[in-house]
Amino acid sequence: MKIIHLVLGKANPERMNGVNKVAHQLCTTMTELGHNVNLWGIANSLSHDYPARNYPTTLFQQLSNKWTLSTELRSTIQALEKESLVHLHGSFIPEFYHLAKTLVKDNIPYVYTPHGALTQGAMLKSGVKKKIYFRLFESFIIKNAHKVHLLGQGEVSHLESMMSVPNKCMIPNGQIIPDFPKNTKKTENDRPIFGFCGRLDAYHKGLDNLIDGFKLYLDNGNTGKLELIGDGKDRSSLEQKTSAHQLEDHITFHGARFGDEKYTLLSNIDLFMHPSRMEGFPTAVLEAAALGRPCITSEATNINAYINNWDAGITFGESTAKNVASAMEKANSLFKNKRLRSMGDNAYEMVIKEFSWRRISTRLLSVYES
Repeated sequence: MKIIHLVLGKANPERMNGVNKVAHQLCTTMTELGHNVNLWGIANSLSHDYPARNYPTTLFQQLSNKWTLSTELRSTIQALEKESLVHLHGSFIPEFYHLAKTLVKDNIPYVYTPHGALTQGAMLKSGVKKKIYFRLFESFIIKNAHKVHLLGQGEVSHLESMMSVPNKCMIPNGQIIPDFPKNTKKTENDRPIFGFCGRLDAYHKGLDNLIDGFKLYLDNGNTGKLELIGDGKDRSSLEQKTSAHQLEDHITFHGARFGDEKYTLLSNIDLFMHPSRMEGFPTAVLEAAALGRPCITSEATNINAYINNWDAGITFGESTAKNVASAMEKANSLFKNKRLRSMGDNAYEMVIKEFSWRRISTRLLSVYES
Protein backbone atom coordinates (compact mmCIF):
# COMPACT_ATOMS: atom_id res chain seq x y z
CA MET A 1 0.00 0.00 0.00
CA LYS A 2 1.25 3.45 -0.91
CA ILE A 3 0.60 6.01 1.86
CA ILE A 4 0.43 9.70 1.01
CA HIS A 5 0.34 12.36 3.71
CA LEU A 6 -1.02 15.58 2.23
CA VAL A 7 -0.56 18.99 3.88
CA LEU A 8 -0.85 22.66 3.14
CA GLY A 9 2.86 23.47 3.28
CA LYS A 10 6.03 21.37 3.13
CA ALA A 11 6.02 19.50 6.46
CA ASN A 12 9.05 21.49 7.59
CA PRO A 13 9.71 20.52 11.24
CA GLU A 14 11.64 23.74 11.83
CA ARG A 15 8.59 25.95 11.31
CA MET A 16 6.07 26.86 14.01
CA ASN A 17 3.29 24.83 12.41
CA GLY A 18 2.11 21.89 14.48
CA VAL A 19 0.22 20.19 11.65
CA ASN A 20 3.31 20.12 9.42
CA LYS A 21 5.48 18.85 12.30
CA VAL A 22 3.06 15.98 12.92
CA ALA A 23 2.93 15.03 9.23
CA HIS A 24 6.74 15.02 9.10
CA GLN A 25 7.03 12.72 12.12
CA LEU A 26 4.39 10.32 10.79
CA CYS A 27 6.15 10.13 7.41
CA THR A 28 9.53 9.63 9.07
CA THR A 29 8.39 6.90 11.46
CA MET A 30 6.20 5.01 8.98
CA THR A 31 9.12 4.96 6.54
CA GLU A 32 11.38 3.61 9.30
CA LEU A 33 8.77 0.90 9.89
CA GLY A 34 9.20 -0.21 6.28
CA HIS A 35 6.17 1.34 4.60
CA ASN A 36 5.94 3.12 1.24
CA VAL A 37 5.28 6.70 2.35
CA ASN A 38 5.19 9.95 0.40
CA LEU A 39 4.58 13.55 1.46
CA TRP A 40 2.56 15.78 -0.86
CA GLY A 41 2.52 19.48 -0.09
CA ILE A 42 0.41 22.27 -1.57
CA ALA A 43 2.71 25.26 -1.20
CA ASN A 44 3.17 28.81 -2.44
CA SER A 45 6.79 27.99 -3.31
CA LEU A 46 8.10 24.83 -4.97
CA SER A 47 11.62 25.11 -3.55
CA HIS A 48 12.60 22.15 -1.35
CA ASP A 49 13.91 24.35 1.45
CA TYR A 50 13.72 22.04 4.44
CA PRO A 51 16.10 19.66 6.29
CA ALA A 52 17.01 16.26 4.83
CA ARG A 53 14.32 13.59 5.27
CA ASN A 54 13.99 9.86 4.70
CA TYR A 55 10.83 10.01 2.56
CA PRO A 56 10.11 11.49 -0.90
CA THR A 57 8.34 14.84 -1.07
CA THR A 58 6.30 16.18 -3.99
CA LEU A 59 5.25 19.84 -3.99
CA PHE A 60 2.32 21.29 -5.90
CA GLN A 61 1.76 24.97 -6.56
CA GLN A 62 -0.96 26.60 -4.47
CA LEU A 63 -3.10 28.69 -6.81
CA SER A 64 -4.39 32.16 -6.01
CA ASN A 65 -7.89 30.75 -6.46
CA LYS A 66 -7.94 28.23 -3.61
CA TRP A 67 -11.09 26.62 -4.98
CA THR A 68 -9.14 25.03 -7.80
CA LEU A 69 -6.34 22.46 -7.93
CA SER A 70 -3.26 22.70 -10.12
CA THR A 71 -3.20 20.59 -13.27
CA GLU A 72 -0.17 18.74 -11.90
CA LEU A 73 -1.97 17.75 -8.71
CA ARG A 74 -5.07 16.56 -10.57
CA SER A 75 -3.05 14.43 -12.97
CA THR A 76 -0.92 12.97 -10.15
CA ILE A 77 -4.05 11.88 -8.26
CA GLN A 78 -5.51 10.31 -11.40
CA ALA A 79 -2.28 8.34 -11.88
CA LEU A 80 -2.37 6.84 -8.36
CA GLU A 81 -2.54 3.07 -8.15
CA LYS A 82 -5.73 1.79 -6.49
CA GLU A 83 -3.82 0.35 -3.51
CA SER A 84 -3.03 3.90 -2.35
CA LEU A 85 -4.36 5.73 0.68
CA VAL A 86 -4.27 9.50 1.20
CA HIS A 87 -4.14 11.13 4.65
CA LEU A 88 -5.44 14.73 4.61
CA HIS A 89 -4.03 16.92 7.40
CA GLY A 90 -6.00 20.09 8.17
CA SER A 91 -9.46 21.67 8.03
CA PHE A 92 -11.26 24.53 6.34
CA ILE A 93 -8.90 24.27 3.38
CA PRO A 94 -10.84 24.73 0.11
CA GLU A 95 -8.32 22.63 -1.84
CA PHE A 96 -9.07 19.67 0.45
CA TYR A 97 -12.77 19.74 -0.43
CA HIS A 98 -11.91 19.35 -4.12
CA LEU A 99 -9.29 16.74 -3.28
CA ALA A 100 -11.87 14.72 -1.37
CA LYS A 101 -14.31 14.89 -4.28
CA THR A 102 -11.61 13.70 -6.68
CA LEU A 103 -10.52 10.87 -4.38
CA VAL A 104 -14.12 9.69 -3.94
CA LYS A 105 -14.65 9.76 -7.70
CA ASP A 106 -11.49 7.70 -8.26
CA ASN A 107 -12.31 5.26 -5.41
CA ILE A 108 -9.14 6.10 -3.48
CA PRO A 109 -9.69 5.93 0.32
CA TYR A 110 -8.58 8.79 2.50
CA VAL A 111 -8.17 9.51 6.21
CA TYR A 112 -8.98 12.99 7.45
CA THR A 113 -7.39 14.67 10.49
CA PRO A 114 -8.79 18.12 11.41
CA HIS A 115 -6.01 18.67 14.00
CA GLY A 116 -8.24 20.37 16.55
CA ALA A 117 -10.02 22.69 14.11
CA LEU A 118 -13.41 21.17 15.00
CA THR A 119 -13.21 21.70 18.77
CA GLN A 120 -15.74 24.01 20.36
CA GLY A 121 -13.18 26.75 20.98
CA ALA A 122 -11.92 26.65 17.39
CA MET A 123 -15.43 26.74 15.93
CA LEU A 124 -16.33 29.82 17.99
CA LYS A 125 -13.73 31.93 16.17
CA SER A 126 -15.38 33.28 12.99
CA GLY A 127 -18.27 31.10 14.11
CA VAL A 128 -20.96 31.96 11.55
CA LYS A 129 -18.65 31.61 8.56
CA LYS A 130 -17.23 28.35 9.89
CA LYS A 131 -20.70 26.87 10.48
CA ILE A 132 -21.73 27.66 6.92
CA TYR A 133 -18.47 26.32 5.49
CA PHE A 134 -18.75 23.20 7.65
CA ARG A 135 -22.27 22.45 6.46
CA LEU A 136 -21.48 23.03 2.78
CA PHE A 137 -17.98 21.57 2.45
CA GLU A 138 -16.28 20.08 5.52
CA SER A 139 -19.20 17.73 6.21
CA PHE A 140 -18.65 16.15 2.77
CA ILE A 141 -15.02 15.37 3.65
CA ILE A 142 -16.13 13.83 6.96
CA LYS A 143 -18.93 11.70 5.52
CA ASN A 144 -16.78 10.23 2.77
CA ALA A 145 -13.58 9.61 4.73
CA HIS A 146 -12.40 6.06 5.37
CA LYS A 147 -11.73 7.32 8.91
CA VAL A 148 -11.97 10.67 10.66
CA HIS A 149 -8.93 10.77 12.92
CA LEU A 150 -9.51 12.89 16.03
CA LEU A 151 -6.88 13.73 18.63
CA GLY A 152 -8.83 14.16 21.86
CA GLN A 153 -12.17 13.71 23.58
CA GLY A 154 -13.07 17.41 23.35
CA GLU A 155 -12.88 17.26 19.57
CA VAL A 156 -14.84 14.00 19.48
CA SER A 157 -17.65 15.38 21.64
CA HIS A 158 -18.06 18.65 19.76
CA LEU A 159 -17.96 17.05 16.31
CA GLU A 160 -20.61 14.55 17.39
CA SER A 161 -22.79 17.48 18.48
CA MET A 162 -22.65 18.83 14.92
CA MET A 163 -23.17 15.57 13.01
CA SER A 164 -23.06 11.82 13.43
CA VAL A 165 -19.57 10.46 12.75
CA PRO A 166 -19.58 6.64 12.90
CA ASN A 167 -16.32 6.46 10.91
CA LYS A 168 -14.14 8.08 13.61
CA CYS A 169 -11.15 7.00 15.65
CA MET A 170 -9.24 8.79 18.43
CA ILE A 171 -5.43 8.68 18.47
CA PRO A 172 -3.30 11.47 20.00
CA ASN A 173 -0.16 13.07 18.62
CA GLY A 174 3.24 11.60 19.39
CA GLN A 175 6.59 13.03 20.47
CA ILE A 176 10.23 12.31 19.80
CA ILE A 177 12.58 12.21 22.77
CA PRO A 178 15.05 15.06 22.18
CA ASP A 179 18.72 14.16 22.07
CA PHE A 180 19.16 16.42 25.06
CA PRO A 181 19.65 15.45 28.72
CA LYS A 182 16.42 15.24 30.72
CA ASN A 183 16.10 17.54 33.72
CA THR A 184 19.23 19.50 32.79
CA LYS A 185 19.49 22.78 34.71
CA LYS A 186 22.50 24.99 35.22
CA THR A 187 21.30 26.19 38.63
CA GLU A 188 18.33 25.66 40.92
CA ASN A 189 15.94 28.58 40.65
CA ASP A 190 15.17 30.57 43.79
CA ARG A 191 11.62 31.19 42.58
CA PRO A 192 9.45 29.23 40.13
CA ILE A 193 9.96 29.94 36.45
CA PHE A 194 6.88 29.34 34.33
CA GLY A 195 7.42 28.92 30.59
CA PHE A 196 5.60 28.72 27.27
CA CYS A 197 6.98 27.70 23.87
CA GLY A 198 5.12 28.02 20.61
CA ARG A 199 3.32 30.38 18.28
CA LEU A 200 2.37 33.67 19.95
CA ASP A 201 -1.34 33.59 19.11
CA ALA A 202 -3.08 35.21 22.08
CA TYR A 203 -6.59 33.82 21.55
CA HIS A 204 -5.70 30.34 20.34
CA LYS A 205 -3.03 29.64 22.96
CA GLY A 206 -4.69 31.60 25.78
CA LEU A 207 -1.62 33.80 26.18
CA ASP A 208 -3.69 36.84 27.17
CA ASN A 209 -5.01 34.76 30.08
CA LEU A 210 -1.47 33.59 30.83
CA ILE A 211 -0.17 37.13 31.32
CA ASP A 212 -3.29 38.35 33.13
CA GLY A 213 -3.22 35.24 35.34
CA PHE A 214 0.45 35.73 36.12
CA LYS A 215 -0.37 39.30 37.19
CA LEU A 216 -3.07 37.98 39.57
CA TYR A 217 -0.63 35.39 40.89
CA LEU A 218 1.97 38.05 41.72
CA ASP A 219 -0.64 40.40 43.18
CA ASN A 220 -1.59 37.62 45.62
CA GLY A 221 1.90 37.83 47.14
CA ASN A 222 3.60 35.05 45.17
CA THR A 223 6.93 35.21 43.36
CA GLY A 224 8.10 33.90 40.04
CA LYS A 225 9.08 34.60 36.45
CA LEU A 226 7.39 33.92 33.12
CA GLU A 227 9.36 33.17 29.95
CA LEU A 228 7.83 32.96 26.48
CA ILE A 229 9.74 31.23 23.69
CA GLY A 230 8.44 31.76 20.18
CA ASP A 231 7.10 34.41 17.87
CA GLY A 232 3.88 35.23 16.08
CA LYS A 233 1.30 37.81 15.11
CA ASP A 234 0.41 38.76 18.69
CA ARG A 235 3.88 39.28 20.12
CA SER A 236 3.57 43.07 20.05
CA SER A 237 0.16 43.11 21.77
CA LEU A 238 1.38 40.67 24.42
CA GLU A 239 4.43 42.84 25.07
CA GLN A 240 2.11 45.84 25.39
CA LYS A 241 -0.02 43.94 27.90
CA THR A 242 3.13 43.11 29.85
CA SER A 243 4.06 46.80 29.95
CA ALA A 244 0.54 47.82 30.96
CA HIS A 245 0.79 45.43 33.93
CA GLN A 246 4.30 46.78 34.70
CA LEU A 247 5.70 43.24 34.48
CA GLU A 248 8.75 43.91 32.30
CA ASP A 249 11.04 42.70 35.11
CA HIS A 250 9.05 39.47 35.50
CA ILE A 251 8.28 38.42 31.90
CA THR A 252 10.84 37.66 29.18
CA PHE A 253 10.10 37.29 25.46
CA HIS A 254 12.89 35.18 23.96
CA GLY A 255 11.58 35.10 20.39
CA ALA A 256 11.80 32.01 18.19
CA ARG A 257 14.49 29.53 19.24
CA PHE A 258 15.35 26.12 17.81
CA GLY A 259 17.46 23.06 18.58
CA ASP A 260 19.67 22.99 21.64
CA GLU A 261 19.10 26.69 22.29
CA LYS A 262 15.38 26.07 22.69
CA TYR A 263 15.91 22.94 24.79
CA THR A 264 18.30 24.79 27.09
CA LEU A 265 15.66 27.48 27.73
CA LEU A 266 12.94 24.88 28.30
CA SER A 267 15.15 22.91 30.67
CA ASN A 268 15.68 25.95 32.86
CA ILE A 269 11.96 26.48 33.52
CA ASP A 270 10.18 24.76 36.38
CA LEU A 271 6.74 24.37 34.84
CA PHE A 272 5.49 24.47 31.27
CA MET A 273 2.27 26.43 30.68
CA HIS A 274 -0.32 25.73 27.98
CA PRO A 275 -3.62 27.54 28.80
CA SER A 276 -5.12 27.15 25.31
CA ARG A 277 -8.70 27.96 24.38
CA MET A 278 -8.56 25.41 21.55
CA GLU A 279 -6.19 22.64 20.49
CA GLY A 280 -5.98 19.34 18.73
CA PHE A 281 -3.26 17.78 20.84
CA PRO A 282 -0.37 20.19 21.51
CA THR A 283 3.05 18.81 20.63
CA ALA A 284 4.64 21.63 22.67
CA VAL A 285 3.33 20.06 25.89
CA LEU A 286 4.73 16.67 24.91
CA GLU A 287 8.08 18.22 24.03
CA ALA A 288 8.35 19.92 27.42
CA ALA A 289 7.29 16.70 29.18
CA ALA A 290 9.96 14.79 27.23
CA LEU A 291 12.51 17.14 28.81
CA GLY A 292 11.21 16.27 32.28
CA ARG A 293 9.15 19.43 32.76
CA PRO A 294 5.83 19.15 34.64
CA CYS A 295 3.02 20.86 32.73
CA ILE A 296 0.07 23.13 33.56
CA THR A 297 -2.68 22.60 30.97
CA SER A 298 -6.24 23.67 30.25
CA GLU A 299 -9.04 21.25 29.37
CA ALA A 300 -8.95 22.43 25.75
CA THR A 301 -5.50 20.88 25.26
CA ASN A 302 -7.09 17.39 25.40
CA ILE A 303 -4.14 16.17 27.47
CA ASN A 304 -5.51 16.73 30.98
CA ALA A 305 -6.53 13.10 31.49
CA TYR A 306 -2.97 11.95 30.76
CA ILE A 307 -1.43 14.63 33.00
CA ASN A 308 -3.72 13.59 35.87
CA ASN A 309 -3.24 9.84 35.39
CA TRP A 310 0.54 10.20 35.41
CA ASP A 311 0.70 12.94 38.08
CA ALA A 312 2.72 14.89 35.53
CA GLY A 313 1.54 18.40 36.35
CA ILE A 314 -1.49 20.53 37.20
CA THR A 315 -4.69 20.77 35.17
CA PHE A 316 -7.61 23.15 35.08
CA GLY A 317 -10.80 23.58 33.06
CA GLU A 318 -11.63 26.68 31.05
CA SER A 319 -8.83 29.01 30.01
CA THR A 320 -9.30 32.05 32.24
CA ALA A 321 -6.88 34.35 34.05
CA LYS A 322 -8.33 33.24 37.41
CA ASN A 323 -7.78 29.55 36.62
CA VAL A 324 -4.23 30.25 35.44
CA ALA A 325 -3.44 32.13 38.67
CA SER A 326 -4.90 29.34 40.80
CA ALA A 327 -2.82 26.70 38.98
CA MET A 328 0.31 28.80 39.42
CA GLU A 329 -0.33 29.08 43.15
CA LYS A 330 -0.60 25.28 43.40
CA ALA A 331 2.64 25.02 41.44
CA ASN A 332 4.35 27.48 43.78
CA SER A 333 3.44 25.29 46.74
CA LEU A 334 4.88 22.24 44.98
CA PHE A 335 7.99 24.22 44.13
CA LYS A 336 8.54 25.15 47.78
CA ASN A 337 8.01 21.53 48.86
CA LYS A 338 10.47 20.31 46.18
CA ARG A 339 7.91 18.04 44.54
CA LEU A 340 8.33 19.26 40.97
CA ARG A 341 11.28 16.99 40.15
CA SER A 342 9.22 13.84 40.73
CA MET A 343 6.38 15.31 38.64
CA GLY A 344 8.88 15.99 35.87
CA ASP A 345 10.08 12.39 36.01
CA ASN A 346 6.46 11.29 35.68
CA ALA A 347 6.01 13.56 32.66
CA TYR A 348 9.02 11.99 30.98
CA GLU A 349 7.71 8.47 31.61
CA MET A 350 4.29 9.52 30.29
CA VAL A 351 5.80 10.51 26.95
CA ILE A 352 7.87 7.31 26.72
CA LYS A 353 4.93 5.01 27.49
CA GLU A 354 2.02 6.83 25.84
CA PHE A 355 3.30 9.03 23.04
CA SER A 356 6.23 7.50 21.16
CA TRP A 357 5.83 8.10 17.42
CA ARG A 358 6.34 4.39 16.79
CA ARG A 359 3.32 3.63 18.99
CA ILE A 360 1.18 6.36 17.39
CA SER A 361 2.23 5.42 13.86
CA THR A 362 1.48 1.74 14.45
CA ARG A 363 -2.03 2.61 15.61
CA LEU A 364 -2.62 4.75 12.52
CA LEU A 365 -1.25 2.04 10.23
CA SER A 366 -3.90 -0.31 11.64
CA VAL A 367 -6.51 2.29 10.70
CA TYR A 368 -5.15 2.46 7.15
CA GLU A 369 -5.04 -1.31 6.77
CA SER A 370 -8.61 -1.76 8.00
